[in-house]
Amino acid sequence: MMTDPKRNNVLRLLLDTNIWLDYFLARSTHHAVVDTLIASAANREDIALYVTSLSLKDIAYQLAAQMQADVRRSGKRVDENSASAAREVAWGCVRNVLEKAIVLPIGYDEVLRAFTFKPLHDDLEDDLVLGAMEASGVAVLVTHDQKLAKHAEGICFTAEEALALLDGRG
Repeated sequence: MMTDPKRNNVLRLLLDTNIWLDYFLARSTHHAVVDTLIASAANREDIALYVTSLSLKDIAYQLAAQMQADVRRSGKRVDENSASAAREVAWGCVRNVLEKAIVLPIGYDEVLRAFTFKPLHDDLEDDLVLGAMEASGVAVLVTHDQKLAKHAEGICFTAEEALALLDGRG
């Protein structure tokens, strides 16, 4: 189904949206290992990080929404200034992703490929990610989506497992 993860001696890792959110929000139990994974990969020439174009819009939306929810939880009202600040931070996070990862497009070919994964997983968003992986030759998806990992065994790795892959190459 997928190609060799070490093609051209470069380990190619597609980081799922949930990994990027763990990285930026620093709220999950996975944050420390995700932070280490991304920092380690960014400093190595034998590792390439990828993100899908759909993840970029999801990252921006989720981060801005989370920051606005934090404002509400603090008992304040989300006004235009706080909403604008949340959007600006979200844009900054997307810029940060672009400094660390190569963007895989989701276009017509990737959508058609997603249909081939429907019998396997039947989740359009995840199947689009799998379609982008297949089209690009990326062989490892780093995700904490347990349902996807169960349906796409062998290509889905947790951040902890991906970090072990990096350590094994170093």
